[in-house]
Amino acid sequence: MTFDNVVWYLSIFLGLFLTGIGLPPVPEEIAIASAAAVATAQDLRIWLAWPATVLGIICADSVLYGVGRLWGPRLFDYRWVQRLINTQRRQRIEQRFQEHGLKILLTARLLPPLRTGVFLIAGAIHYPFSRFVMADSTCAIIGVSIFFFGSRALISLLSLAGHWALYIGAAALAVFILYHYYKHLKNRELRGAQPPISILEVPAGTAPAGQEKAASAPAGQEKVASGPPVPNGPSLSA
Repeated sequence: MTFDNVVWYLSIFLGLFLTGIGLPPVPEEIAIASAAAVATAQDLRIWLAWPATVLGIICADSVLYGVGRLWGPRLFDYRWVQRLINTQRRQRIEQRFQEHGLKILLTARLLPPLRTGVFLIAGAIHYPFSRFVMADSTCAIIGVSIFFFGSRALISLLSLAGHWALYIGAAALAVFILYHYYKHLKNRELRGAQPPISILEVPAGTAPAGQEKAASAPAGQEKVASGPPVPNGPSLSA
C-alpha cells in the first residue's frame, strides 16, 4: 500500500465524517457515492474504502450524540438547531423515544433532514449509548452498502457506455427520486396527531394535564365519602 493510497482512505473517512456532522450540509448519500467514485477512480481496495466510509458516518453520528448529551435540553434553544428540527417534531420524537427508540434511530437513517436532530435528541434525553451505537451501526452498514456498491455498479455501466448524457441523466434521475422520496416520508410523518408535552420541558414536580386529572381522582373520592350520611333502611327488629 502506497502513501498516496493511505491519504485517499483518510480522505474518504474525513469526508464522510464532516458530511455526517453537517460540513458541508449535503446528504450523506452524495458523499457515499463520491467515496465509491474515488475508490473506483484511484483503484483503491474496496475492503478498505468501504469500512472507511462506514466508520466515518458512525463516528459523526456519535459526535452528534455526544453534543446532545453534553449540552442537554438547552441545546434546542439555539436557532441553528431549530432549523434542523422544529419544536413540534422534536416533541413528537421525544415522546416516542422511550418506547420506540430503536425504531426511531433506524428510521432517521433514511431521512436526511431528520437524522441530525434525532441524534441530538438521543443524547439530550440520555438514551443508552450502547443501544444507540448498535442501531446506528446496523443501519449505517446496510445503507452504506446499498449506496456504495450501487454507485460502483452504476459507474461501471456508465464507463462502458462512455457517453456524458448518461451521466447527466442518471444524476438527474437520482436527485428526482430522492427528492420525492424524502418529501413523501415527511408528509407521512406530519399526518400524525398534535405533539404532546415535551418531556424535556415539563418543570420538576409538575405533571402533564392527563396525569394531573388522574392524580385529583382520589381527592374527589374522599369528598364523596365524607358527605352526609345515608339514612339506614328499616330495622329488622321492628
